[in-house]
Amino acid sequence: MKVLKSLIMFFTIFSFAIPVTQAHAISGGESQDGGIGNSEHYLDQDSSMTADPKIKNIIYPLMSTPAIKKKGSSFTIQVDTQGKTPSGWGMKLQENTASQVDGEYALPVTKVEKGTSYWKDSSSIYNVTVTIPDDIPKKLYDLNISYSADGAPVSDEEPNSVKVVNEFKKDFRFIHLTDIHVGSPRNLAKPEDAAEAGFWTPDESKRWLYLQKTIREVNLLKPDFVVLTGDLMFGQMNPKEYIYEYKETYRMLKKFNVPVYVVPGNHDYYAQDATLTDGAKYWEQYFGPQYFSFDYGPYAHMIGYNSFDWDKFDRQGHGSVSVPTWGGQVRQQQVDWIKNDLAKNAETADAEQIKGLFSHHNPLWRDRDIWPSSDSQVADYWKNYDAKHDPQNLTTLLQGEVLGQKYDQQWHGEGAQQMIDLMKQYHVNLSLHGHTHIDNITKKDGILYSTTSSIELTGQPWVGYRIFQKNPASPDFSSYIYEGTERSTPVYQNGNTAAGTVSFEANYTQPNDGTQGKQTVTAVNRLNKEVTLNIPLYMKPGIYSSTEGEITESKAYGLKQWMEVKVTVPANSSKDVTIQAK
Repeated sequence: MKVLKSLIMFFTIFSFAIPVTQAHAISGGESQDGGIGNSEHYLDQDSSMTADPKIKNIIYPLMSTPAIKKKGSSFTIQVDTQGKTPSGWGMKLQENTASQVDGEYALPVTKVEKGTSYWKDSSSIYNVTVTIPDDIPKKLYDLNISYSADGAPVSDEEPNSVKVVNEFKKDFRFIHLTDIHVGSPRNLAKPEDAAEAGFWTPDESKRWLYLQKTIREVNLLKPDFVVLTGDLMFGQMNPKEYIYEYKETYRMLKKFNVPVYVVPGNHDYYAQDATLTDGAKYWEQYFGPQYFSFDYGPYAHMIGYNSFDWDKFDRQGHGSVSVPTWGGQVRQQQVDWIKNDLAKNAETADAEQIKGLFSHHNPLWRDRDIWPSSDSQVADYWKNYDAKHDPQNLTTLLQGEVLGQKYDQQWHGEGAQQMIDLMKQYHVNLSLHGHTHIDNITKKDGILYSTTSSIELTGQPWVGYRIFQKNPASPDFSSYIYEGTERSTPVYQNGNTAAGTVSFEANYTQPNDGTQGKQTVTAVNRLNKEVTLNIPLYMKPGIYSSTEGEITESKAYGLKQWMEVKVTVPANSSKDVTIQAK
């Protein structure tokens, strides 16, 4: 593709090592996060592509902030009727787009009242309380709503927004992903990785292959939820880039079959050329709130926050490709919201409840501490910064960008110490982050600070994610270190991205499309430790048995029967799982 020629200069500028002065705080990184990009873009191939905002009437739950609810319980859906008077509410859950069966379940409406939202400025928000049926399978569903607005019919749908469970588990498990970078030319830095990058290939099944493989692994692991800590796209090559990157990212995230909670990173929030494109507006149109909290039953309270909380002027690009600020900051309005949320949760939280915060930037790694004070430019920068205390001062911005190119930017602005103090005050257990594309584990003041490698192919020591398995007898987690003292679980076998071989997979001998009465699946594990997989199957209706593992889910949908087989595969081995009618 012609895009490759214009990327060569980009790679020579963009990929260089993190300075030695940062080694005590972050080690193993191979590239800085900010800087300059210059590339052709997909609009050259598809000039008709336009923005397609996804958030319309439903403002909670969303694909980015799903609800996890027990059968038989009630929960509240928030709807913005956009100034219209609603009546005749209809609510239902539908099989999501990843499913091969059709099914829908009505949600009885028990109460409707006017409401408000902390993130959506509207005077026509309605809280619609519904009940989850008792006979619904435990799955991730799309939410579909309908109502009449001033006499006109209105409908809206939000994919992957409601997960139904039988019970909440003390030994719950979640996965931390970060820095997936859809559209990033850095995925082509190594020519041997081109196939895995799938950079704008016309065949969607081969596009962003590294991310598709990650999603398939996560779906097989079937955690109770996923947290995704920013840098979902690249957003730094041209002013119109977000039009197609947000659409592609949204399309990819729909492939998850587990609840995913999403917060922004710096690459999602740039404001290129000050007025042409504002990533913050795109975020609200596709993913909604920039910060939020959720509960996993009584066992976990999690807060996702925006650590790239800068004024639009500070986030703007110059000449469409250069950005002065890519480090972390949290301003007072967001700090106050987080404090109030933690205080409110503390009033009712069980003593054993896990509390976690997740964002793109790690508040432990502050540029003020990391940048060497022996550099006279650094000393001058902080002197000017403190004197003016105005990040929007042009001199401050330009100085910060120059030093950022020299030393990178981690937590660059305000709010880091406030976040740390709040976590200590409210006994937070976990603090989860990305941004650096490296693995790091730091334990301090009773808090586990976990930074995870990227899903982008620049991840070090490899492309990876973390699996957090809760120990029901203590506040501890296991599984978040795959090997050594801090390494994450590799997406690819032994971290070798060029070979393209994943760490584990399920291979079907026949089409998995509901036409079979017998199926054999080979579950392959190339990790150095055992792994438990949840294999989805679509068979002819019947009563089935499995030669390995156990059938944990089974429900007929017309001419198809959906099942899941749970099987544990030892390290570096495989199992043939045969499912057949009795």
